[in-house]
Amino acid sequence: MKIGFIGAGRVGCALGKYLKEKGAGFSLTGYYSKSIASARGAAQFTDSHCYETPEALLADSEAVFVTTPDGAVASVWKELCRCKIPMRDKLLVHCSGVLTSSICADAESMGVTQVSLHPLYAISDRWESCKVIGKALFTIEGSGPRLEEFHELLSANGLMLQRLKADKKITYHAAATTASNLMIGLGELAISLLEDCGFQRPYAMAALRPLMQGNLDAMMEKGTTEALTGPAERADVETVERHLQALTGEEREIYRLLTKKIVALAEKKHPERDYGPLERLL
Repeated sequence: MKIGFIGAGRVGCALGKYLKEKGAGFSLTGYYSKSIASARGAAQFTDSHCYETPEALLADSEAVFVTTPDGAVASVWKELCRCKIPMRDKLLVHCSGVLTSSICADAESMGVTQVSLHPLYAISDRWESCKVIGKALFTIEGSGPRLEEFHELLSANGLMLQRLKADKKITYHAAATTASNLMIGLGELAISLLEDCGFQRPYAMAALRPLMQGNLDAMMEKGTTEALTGPAERADVETVERHLQALTGEEREIYRLLTKKIVALAEKKHPERDYGPLERLL
């Protein structure tokens, strides 16, 4: 299956490079971008072709990956529809975590297989991420005559896939954001609290690293319930109350809401303990 990319950013470069090097049933045609310099850079990096128009890329490709910002996906599809190239039996694949495949209006009636394919991975560097993107889980959602063929080819290239229903796409993306971006926000909260205690920021980050990494490793190895520690797990009402007294505003509210979540886990871990007083405090 010949695949081409419209959009030469981090996701497009990393995914194109990975699929080209794995080579199981895919052949990379190349890249088109509004920035010809970006398209040239991606083409050089992947040893593929730089296209000057989307129509030329569409002519050479069975599957077109749209790896632009989310807001541009629909307009790219409309632009492809205006091309003189027959669209029947082609695949239109976008990599948005939020948008469903149905963003491509009338695709199914045109005989186009529409797919949303999203890596559950924070791609921060277009050049280095191609080395690790194959370890990420990809969600796949779509419809059309070639969807199963496409799914099988992705699997043959070693990608872990999870089928997703269109009406769950937003919830899925909220989960991904919670585990990725919101975790950064939680880290920033802990760092700022240590700064308030007199820590210099680099020292606060160094101090928190083994604590945060250790908890993440334990959660992934043992699950959330078994990895749980701390005053809420012990039903230590006095300590939690003192924490709440020391915090104000949104910091206090974040602590309170997350502790409620932890108490629900703690009750599963220790059904014999009385968490009633702690629940009332929260």
